[in-house]
Amino acid sequence: MFKSKIFRSSVILGVFSFMASAVGLLRDRIFASQFGASRTLDIYYSAFKIPDLIFNLFILGAVSAAFIPVFIRQYRTDEKKAWDVTRNFLNIAFTAVIFSCGLMIVFIRPLAALITPGFSGADREAVIQLMRLMLLSPIIFSVSTIIGSALQALERFWAFAIAPILYNVGIIIGAIYFVPIMRAHGYQEVLGLGLGVILGALMHLTVQLMAAFRAGFRFGPIFDWSDTNFRSILKLMIPRTIGLGAFSIDSTIINALASILGAGSIAMLNFANNLQSVPISVVGISVAIVIFPRLSFHASGNEKEEFRQKLNMALKNTAIIVTTGAVALFFLSEWVVRILFGVGLFHGQNIAITAGILSLYMLGVTAQSLIPILSRAFYALHNTKIPVIVSLISIAVNLSLASFFTFYLHWDVRGLALAFAIAGNVNFFLLWIFFKRFTKTSF
Repeated sequence: MFKSKIFRSSVILGVFSFMASAVGLLRDRIFASQFGASRTLDIYYSAFKIPDLIFNLFILGAVSAAFIPVFIRQYRTDEKKAWDVTRNFLNIAFTAVIFSCGLMIVFIRPLAALITPGFSGADREAVIQLMRLMLLSPIIFSVSTIIGSALQALERFWAFAIAPILYNVGIIIGAIYFVPIMRAHGYQEVLGLGLGVILGALMHLTVQLMAAFRAGFRFGPIFDWSDTNFRSILKLMIPRTIGLGAFSIDSTIINALASILGAGSIAMLNFANNLQSVPISVVGISVAIVIFPRLSFHASGNEKEEFRQKLNMALKNTAIIVTTGAVALFFLSEWVVRILFGVGLFHGQNIAITAGILSLYMLGVTAQSLIPILSRAFYALHNTKIPVIVSLISIAVNLSLASFFTFYLHWDVRGLALAFAIAGNVNFFLLWIFFKRFTKTSF
């Protein structure tokens, strides 16, 4: 029964993830047509770095590694208490995010200089203005993601699957309608893209909030730092948060390196990264999300054989599907980039460089798809330390190779992609080695 349910849920989530990816690629096609590989898009992508850091530190680390196992454990014995745990964690996390966003606004100028050392003058000012606006997004996503994680724990995937589609629709609306409005009124046009992000975040929240209400969630004034379940979440999330914080810093440094390599480098890197993310999100992350509640369930019952069977099945099927697609995309990268993005202002050398970046990403896409599944196996066993240690090692590999390829070999932005692919493979193989050792001694 569990096998068929996992399969059905994976297919459902995979289909919606593919739809979200398709809408995301449509978004990127509109970006490429309107702006090309330009400084405008470099500004747009750079402005995400600090909001993403806040979100990763306070929210993503908790829900991906800590909240769901604690919620499931509590839900098995007391449904009402499980929702109290959700309300308490939501209120505390929401407060922390608001405080952090306010703090980032105070230090926004030195932060902008840190993430875009290759920018100056009006470009730097545009990053600052857009970042101020984008700091609203982690506030909205803090509520949406915590509620969505409760839906995942209950294996109610529909609203969770639809939310990313609506998020991208909001950004597309920003590109098509808000950008011309900003331009017509004398504002920086990139602010229109920022407004689209905020609209998309609100849509992301709304659809999950409606589903959560149907599942039994209600807002409430619970704010208890001493709650045992909250302390369990906090204990489990700290290592994962360190890892995500390091990943955000890694991403910020890569962005800074790309900003030095000339206008459009950040945009092309992100276009190729969004393409490589399609198999990762459609297959790898979808399977990881669906199987996580099942792994947590078996781990809580000490059901070792069922745990191993489901994990092995997930890893094997994911590897076969993603590797097949990666090989095809490696050889067809230029054709794919030309078909998807070769419109308007995006042409010629932009296509060739983006295709080269994409081909290099394909060398690590299978590992990147397996990492979320294997990491969640650790989380289900309430071990968040090993994935973080491995992640820190891979980040060190990525930054070292990225600097070497960029400054010594002068491989421009393609060197950043190769470094990322190599680091991804290192991450997965180390995870696999440590998992084998950990399960022999502890599970």
